Amino acid sequence: MTDDNQSPQDALASITAARAGIVKDTRYPLSWDLGYGAICGAMVGGQALPTLWAGLVLVFAMAGLVLAIQAWRKEMGYWVNGYSPRRARWVAIGLAVLLIALMGVSLWFRFNGMHWGGLITFALGFTAAVVGGRLWMRTWKAELAEEGQ
Repeated sequence: MTDDNQSPQDALASITAARAGIVKDTRYPLSWDLGYGAICGAMVGGQALPTLWAGLVLVFAMAGLVLAIQAWRKEMGYWVNGYSPRRARWVAIGLAVLLIALMGVSLWFRFNGMHWGGLITFALGFTAAVVGGRLWMRTWKAELAEEGQ
Protein backbone atom coordinates (compact mmCIF):
# COMPACT_ATOMS: atom_id res chain seq x y z
CA MET A 1 0.00 0.00 0.00
CA THR A 2 1.11 3.57 -0.68
CA ASP A 3 1.08 6.41 1.82
CA ASP A 4 -2.43 7.45 0.85
CA ASN A 5 -3.70 3.87 1.18
CA GLN A 6 -4.02 3.22 -2.56
CA SER A 7 -3.55 -0.27 -3.83
CA PRO A 8 -0.68 -0.78 -6.28
CA GLN A 9 -3.25 -1.29 -9.04
CA ASP A 10 -4.95 2.02 -8.18
CA ALA A 11 -1.58 3.79 -8.18
CA LEU A 12 -0.72 2.37 -11.61
CA ALA A 13 -4.15 3.33 -12.93
CA SER A 14 -3.56 6.86 -11.63
CA ILE A 15 -0.19 7.03 -13.41
CA THR A 16 -1.75 5.73 -16.63
CA ALA A 17 -4.52 8.34 -16.43
CA ALA A 18 -1.98 11.11 -15.79
CA ARG A 19 0.07 10.05 -18.84
CA ALA A 20 -3.04 9.96 -21.00
CA GLY A 21 -3.93 13.44 -19.77
CA ILE A 22 -0.49 14.78 -20.70
CA VAL A 23 -0.69 13.27 -24.18
CA LYS A 24 -4.20 14.64 -24.71
CA ASP A 25 -3.54 18.11 -23.23
CA THR A 26 -0.11 18.82 -24.73
CA ARG A 27 -0.97 21.15 -27.56
CA TYR A 28 0.96 24.25 -28.31
CA PRO A 29 0.56 27.01 -30.85
CA LEU A 30 2.63 27.44 -33.98
CA SER A 31 4.25 30.45 -32.30
CA TRP A 32 6.26 28.05 -30.10
CA ASP A 33 7.66 26.37 -33.21
CA LEU A 34 8.37 29.67 -34.91
CA GLY A 35 10.19 30.99 -31.84
CA TYR A 36 12.22 27.81 -31.45
CA GLY A 37 12.97 27.81 -35.17
CA ALA A 38 14.13 31.43 -35.05
CA ILE A 39 16.41 30.73 -32.09
CA CYS A 40 17.95 27.66 -33.74
CA GLY A 41 18.19 29.41 -37.10
CA ALA A 42 20.00 32.36 -35.50
CA MET A 43 22.34 30.04 -33.62
CA VAL A 44 23.21 28.26 -36.88
CA GLY A 45 23.18 31.13 -39.36
CA GLY A 46 24.88 33.57 -37.02
CA GLN A 47 28.09 31.60 -37.25
CA ALA A 48 28.62 32.95 -40.78
CA LEU A 49 29.01 36.46 -39.35
CA PRO A 50 32.36 37.93 -38.34
CA THR A 51 33.68 36.38 -35.12
CA LEU A 52 32.48 39.04 -32.64
CA TRP A 53 28.97 39.07 -34.06
CA ALA A 54 28.84 35.29 -34.31
CA GLY A 55 29.71 35.05 -30.61
CA LEU A 56 27.05 37.59 -29.65
CA VAL A 57 24.39 35.86 -31.72
CA LEU A 58 25.31 32.53 -30.12
CA VAL A 59 25.07 33.98 -26.59
CA PHE A 60 21.69 35.57 -27.31
CA ALA A 61 20.39 32.39 -28.95
CA MET A 62 21.42 30.30 -25.94
CA ALA A 63 19.75 32.83 -23.64
CA GLY A 64 16.67 32.58 -25.85
CA LEU A 65 16.60 28.81 -25.40
CA VAL A 66 16.80 29.20 -21.62
CA LEU A 67 13.96 31.74 -21.67
CA ALA A 68 11.90 29.48 -23.94
CA ILE A 69 12.32 26.58 -21.52
CA GLN A 70 11.25 28.79 -18.62
CA ALA A 71 8.23 30.03 -20.57
CA TRP A 72 7.26 26.46 -21.47
CA ARG A 73 7.49 25.41 -17.82
CA LYS A 74 5.35 28.35 -16.77
CA GLU A 75 2.76 27.73 -19.50
CA MET A 76 2.60 23.92 -19.42
CA GLY A 77 3.69 23.18 -15.86
CA TYR A 78 6.50 20.81 -16.87
CA TRP A 79 9.53 20.46 -19.12
CA VAL A 80 10.65 17.26 -20.80
CA ASN A 81 14.31 16.87 -21.66
CA GLY A 82 14.41 16.05 -25.36
CA TYR A 83 16.87 13.20 -24.85
CA SER A 84 14.86 11.30 -22.23
CA PRO A 85 12.33 9.14 -24.09
CA ARG A 86 13.91 6.30 -26.05
CA ARG A 87 12.58 6.85 -29.61
CA ALA A 88 12.12 10.61 -29.27
CA ARG A 89 15.78 10.76 -28.20
CA TRP A 90 16.81 9.75 -31.72
CA VAL A 91 14.77 12.58 -33.21
CA ALA A 92 16.53 15.04 -30.88
CA ILE A 93 19.96 13.59 -31.65
CA GLY A 94 19.25 13.73 -35.39
CA LEU A 95 18.17 17.35 -35.12
CA ALA A 96 21.26 18.23 -33.06
CA VAL A 97 23.55 16.57 -35.62
CA LEU A 98 21.84 18.43 -38.45
CA LEU A 99 22.09 21.80 -36.65
CA ILE A 100 25.77 21.21 -35.84
CA ALA A 101 26.44 20.33 -39.48
CA LEU A 102 24.69 23.53 -40.57
CA MET A 103 26.86 25.47 -38.10
CA GLY A 104 29.86 23.94 -39.84
CA VAL A 105 28.53 25.18 -43.18
CA SER A 106 28.07 28.64 -41.66
CA LEU A 107 31.65 28.59 -40.45
CA TRP A 108 32.76 27.62 -43.95
CA PHE A 109 30.85 30.64 -45.30
CA ARG A 110 32.53 32.87 -42.69
CA PHE A 111 36.05 31.67 -43.39
CA ASN A 112 35.49 32.20 -47.12
CA GLY A 113 34.20 35.74 -46.61
CA MET A 114 30.66 34.87 -47.66
CA HIS A 115 28.81 36.23 -44.63
CA TRP A 116 25.56 36.31 -46.63
CA GLY A 117 25.63 32.49 -46.51
CA GLY A 118 24.28 32.75 -42.98
CA LEU A 119 20.91 33.62 -44.47
CA ILE A 120 20.85 30.24 -46.20
CA THR A 121 21.87 28.32 -43.08
CA PHE A 122 19.47 30.40 -40.96
CA ALA A 123 16.59 29.33 -43.24
CA LEU A 124 17.70 25.69 -43.20
CA GLY A 125 18.21 25.70 -39.41
CA PHE A 126 14.84 27.39 -38.86
CA THR A 127 13.07 24.81 -41.04
CA ALA A 128 14.91 21.89 -39.44
CA ALA A 129 14.02 23.11 -35.94
CA VAL A 130 10.32 23.58 -36.75
CA VAL A 131 9.98 20.21 -38.50
CA GLY A 132 12.20 18.45 -35.95
CA GLY A 133 10.30 19.95 -33.02
CA ARG A 134 6.96 18.78 -34.38
CA LEU A 135 8.36 15.33 -35.20
CA TRP A 136 9.86 15.06 -31.72
CA MET A 137 6.53 16.01 -30.08
CA ARG A 138 4.61 13.48 -32.18
CA THR A 139 7.14 10.74 -31.36
CA TRP A 140 7.16 11.64 -27.65
CA LYS A 141 3.37 11.58 -27.44
CA ALA A 142 3.18 8.22 -29.22
CA GLU A 143 5.82 6.74 -26.95
CA LEU A 144 4.14 8.09 -23.82
CA ALA A 145 0.77 6.74 -24.95
CA GLU A 146 2.29 3.29 -25.62
CA GLU A 147 3.94 3.17 -22.18
CA GLY A 148 0.62 3.99 -20.55
CA GLN A 149 -1.14 1.01 -22.12
